Amino acid sequence: MKRPGFLLALAAAACAHQPSMDAPASLAAAETSFAAHSVREDMRAAFLAHFAVDGLFVRSGWIVSNDWLRDRPAPAIVLDWRPQYVEVARSGELGLSTGPTRITSKTDASAAPSYGQYVSVWRREGAGPWKVAVDLGISHPEPSLWQEPLEARTTPPAAVAQGDGIAAAEARFARVAAQLGSRAAYDAHGARDLRHYRTGYAPARSLAVALAAGAVDNDKLDWTVERIETARSGEFGYARGRYAAVGAPQDPSGWFLRVWRQERDGWRIVLDVTNPAPKK
Repeated sequence: MKRPGFLLALAAAACAHQPSMDAPASLAAAETSFAAHSVREDMRAAFLAHFAVDGLFVRSGWIVSNDWLRDRPAPAIVLDWRPQYVEVARSGELGLSTGPTRITSKTDASAAPSYGQYVSVWRREGAGPWKVAVDLGISHPEPSLWQEPLEARTTPPAAVAQGDGIAAAEARFARVAAQLGSRAAYDAHGARDLRHYRTGYAPARSLAVALAAGAVDNDKLDWTVERIETARSGEFGYARGRYAAVGAPQDPSGWFLRVWRQERDGWRIVLDVTNPAPKK
C-alpha cells in the first residue's frame, strides 16, 4: 500500500521516541504503522501487536482485545484505516487518534467495501512505544474523511484546574441527559470542535453540526462510567462505560467512549462515540 511521504516521516518520528512536543507526530506515526500492519498481514496480528496488554474493545461489552483475539483465526477481510485527527495531552503520554476505515473482503472480490470511523485512545510509558488502551468505532454507508489532511495537535493550554475532574464532568453530563435528554447534555458539555460518531451516520466534526444532525436524538439515557483515565498533565482524558434507558441501567443499550479536554470554561467533550448493543 502506497502512503504519502509525510506519513513516512511520521513513522521516523515514532521510532525516535521524541519528547512530548513531538508526541502528536509520533502518535500519528504509530497509528499509521498499525494500519499498515493490518493491510500487510491481517487485522488480528496487527491488533495483537499494537494493543496494550490491558487494551480494550467492544464485543457485546468491553473486553480485553488480546485475550479475545489470541485463540481466534484472522477474519477473511482487509481492514485499512488512516489517522485524520490526533490530539495528545501536554504531558505526552495519553492521546486520541481517529479517522476513516475501510473493510474489503478477501474471499469475494465483487463485494462492496464497507466504511466507518475508528476511535483509539493510546498511552505510552516514558520513551516506550505507544499502545492502544481503548478502541471503539462506527460504520456508515459512504466513505468519509479519506481525503482530509491529517490534523495533529497537542491539547492547548486551559484554565487552572478548580479541583474538578472528568468524573465530576461525567456526573453533570449524566444528570442533564437523564433529566432533559441527550441534545441538552451535548449542547451543555460539548466542545465547539466536538466529534460525534454514531453508527449509520457520517461523522460530525463540530458541536453545531452534531446538534443539527439526526444522530443526536433527545432520548433520556442513563450513562454508567466503568473507567476514567486522565493524563498526568490533568487537562485531557477519557471515560468509557455503558448506557441504557433511564430506569433500566442493568440492561445496556450499548457502550460509549468519551474523550474530555479541560478548556477555559471547564471540561468539554472532544469526541463521543457509541456502539449499540445487539438487538434481542
